[in-house]
Amino acid sequence: MGDYELSDIEIKTIDDWIKLNILPQKTAKKNYASFALKTLFEESADGFFITNPQFKEAMLRCGFSPVNKNKLNWDFRVSLK
Repeated sequence: MGDYELSDIEIKTIDDWIKLNILPQKTAKKNYASFALKTLFEESADGFFITNPQFKEAMLRCGFSPVNKNKLNWDFRVSLK
């Protein structure tokens, strides 16, 4: 994961943002890549810098599965609230 560890408060902030802003979809008109979603989080009112792997881990924690785990940027079948 690297040297940049998230605090429990930061983890909760990310998880809360995901739960408030992202909806699961069975089929999406457009898949959202992890890097794009991470950037939206960082630019939000509660946002702060996180790495792409940290955001992917948060999406898994919140119950979202990637379309293809072998890609660098995971696509998720989601929509934004």
